[in-house]
Amino acid sequence: MPERWLDPGVPGLRAEVCQVKSTREETVLLFGTREKLERRIIMRPAMAKELAAGLAGILREHEAQLNATPAGRIHSLAADADAPAEARPMLELVRGLGVGFGFEKSFKMSPARLDAERMILGVRTSLVNREALVSVCRALGMPEAFIAQFDAMLAEANTVGFGFEHGTCKVYLEFWEQLVRRLQREPANVDPALLFLGFKWAPRGATAIARYTCYPLLSIQGIRRRLDALYDERSPSVQAACEILELAARRVGADSFVYVEAAEEGNPRKSFDLNFYKAGLRVDELRPALSALAERYALAGNALERILADGGQRAFGHLSGGLGRQGEDFLTVYYEIEGL
Repeated sequence: MPERWLDPGVPGLRAEVCQVKSTREETVLLFGTREKLERRIIMRPAMAKELAAGLAGILREHEAQLNATPAGRIHSLAADADAPAEARPMLELVRGLGVGFGFEKSFKMSPARLDAERMILGVRTSLVNREALVSVCRALGMPEAFIAQFDAMLAEANTVGFGFEHGTCKVYLEFWEQLVRRLQREPANVDPALLFLGFKWAPRGATAIARYTCYPLLSIQGIRRRLDALYDERSPSVQAACEILELAARRVGADSFVYVEAAEEGNPRKSFDLNFYKAGLRVDELRPALSALAERYALAGNALERILADGGQRAFGHLSGGLGRQGEDFLTVYYEIEGL
């Protein structure tokens, strides 16, 4: 006989403590506060096994959503209108893979410039065969030298991100699961590790390969120290990032965020990326920091306000900033297209 949840009239309890006891006949879950265990759930072994499998699956998906994945959720409700007009062929190619994909929009702030013609689409490699992903890269015009590198490392990646920025195509390989497995085997090994490899090109234009290095399990204070050591304390983007970091830290308490540093071959780029999904912030909550930055960047009129009016209620995803490939200071805000 199937079990049914009888919710009406059952008071809720936010448990601080959980204990598990088991015999051949039953498994018992005890929940409560640090002062006393108030609730008891008794299950048959078969049901306990089913619960364990379900919880494991939920936690895997939870960790996947809170990682550094380039495009937030993996089942986007994206419409053509959500993508920049020039990027819609890329959106159509990704749709053609026939699987769920994530969709992040972003806007990039830099001195006297605000660019919102940007997006990233995220596809899990476990859902698509290698040939199909390589085919999308070719259709986007990826240089053959990049395709060879992409293909060689694809088997190690858990996500592929397809990005567009003002006429430039980008493809990212993400190696989050490799890093997680290393930390599970060696909890004390917090050495930096490659998290993303980014291939970037413009039609008949410049090409670049970016390496994104993760510094795992940094505390909030550790992140601040990295930013202070890497960037001039007067950097407008770092000042804004520190304000946003403090705001997000108040939401997660003693927890922290995935911190990444990026560099590109052949140019002075030196930037950071912070994944803030777990903080549950809306883009509009960044308004004080972003407005102050817009003043320091001397952005025209109400350009930022127009973007916030459109995307302010969206789920804030991650933040990148520092020095761009032309040596300019910048800050980019990434967010999901679905509102909270």
